[in-house]
Amino acid sequence: MEMRDYYLSLKQRVDNELREFFKYKYNQLENNIELVEFTEIIGDLENFVMSSGKRIRPILFYFGYILAGGENKKEALKTSISVELMHSYFLIHDDIMDRDDFRHGNLSMHCRYKKRVEKYLKDVDGQHFGISMAILAGDLMSSLSYEVLNDSNFEEGVKKEALKKFNNIVGNTIFGQVMDLNLDQNKNLDSEMIFKMQKYKTAKYTIEGPLHLGAILAGANGEFLKLLSNFAIPVGIAFQIQDDIIGVFGNEKKIGKPIGSDIQEGKRTFLITEAEKGADEDQKKILSSALGNKNLTQNELEKVRKVIKDAGALQNSENKAEELIKEAKNNIQCFSIDGKYKKVLNDFTDFIIMRKK
Repeated sequence: MEMRDYYLSLKQRVDNELREFFKYKYNQLENNIELVEFTEIIGDLENFVMSSGKRIRPILFYFGYILAGGENKKEALKTSISVELMHSYFLIHDDIMDRDDFRHGNLSMHCRYKKRVEKYLKDVDGQHFGISMAILAGDLMSSLSYEVLNDSNFEEGVKKEALKKFNNIVGNTIFGQVMDLNLDQNKNLDSEMIFKMQKYKTAKYTIEGPLHLGAILAGANGEFLKLLSNFAIPVGIAFQIQDDIIGVFGNEKKIGKPIGSDIQEGKRTFLITEAEKGADEDQKKILSSALGNKNLTQNELEKVRKVIKDAGALQNSENKAEELIKEAKNNIQCFSIDGKYKKVLNDFTDFIIMRKK
């Protein structure tokens, strides 16, 4: 089976597990007379999660379980949705911080609530209400992610270790977000500072964390987890570099949010810092006037794209991503696992990195 078909098959199974979980939560509240009024929020969370998403994290969770020799694959897949719910919690709050109005081609959560309340209550502060409700919705999504893992049918010892790891992932991701917010204000960045941020904000929670969680539930030891990290961290950073490239040069319909939003927010990505390093004075002026410009026009974005290309930043970023992927693939060979699983990791790495713009 080709990797794309295998991935799509797993994605469909993950989607089915998500639908079943939300159905269970909806029925649970519907049958509770004191909480029945909150079923609408569960519907909002389900709509947000199911509107789109690649399901990379739960699939890696499942891979981690299999790679570590886990046998209860059905329960592993059922539990894997915990990391997708955690991901959605981060996205809801991230959209507030980044002031993004769209996610997956639909209104972001805070904008949905703003639009809804303004439709029925004319005198309310819609912006504040929308943000407040989205924060609460994100918090609820977080609690649901823990619930899935805590209620899973695994031995209590490994489940306890998995919950500790889950907490660690959440904490590391928050530290990464704090770094990101501070880097946006720093005009003297170097690549190591950016890669450290990407390690904590993306690599540890998108690639390493899910792999570790699955492996821990299968009883993996620390040595095996370290091998997974040696693969996961370079893949995660490469994933973020590719994501930043897509955010500037991608297709809005495919990524589900406006192209150039990172430029509008003034994000200090590897792509941008490389452009600033290679730009001449005129090109630096173009970049400076665009970064943080909330009213960036399509024409101005095209000028930024040209600067990024002409300054060598696009090529440097693509080269760095390729270098990191090569490192990760070399580290796959250190695993004492069946060759077919090495191929699965290798092919899946290509699949998520070479996704279309």
